[in-house]
Amino acid sequence: IYTIPEASAELKKLAQQQLKWLDGQMAGKQFVCGDRFSLADILLYCFLEFGNAVGQPLNTDNKNIAAWFDRVKARPSAAA
Repeated sequence: IYTIPEASAELKKLAQQQLKWLDGQMAGKQFVCGDRFSLADILLYCFLEFGNAVGQPLNTDNKNIAAWFDRVKARPSAAA
């Protein structure tokens, strides 16, 4: 796999900017697509859980995503 290590800082910054945007979009929503749990929730949960595992935790300033993350993590399927 071809990698560009010097790009990592900017890619991390971009990911944080997009999560901040998503946090605003999730205001008042239970899940990414509103009131229903969907593949979007599963993928975002996996992405964020991976970030936690590799030293890039969720910024707690993203209150909507943090609350969402806790709701998804409490689901029995998340423990599987």
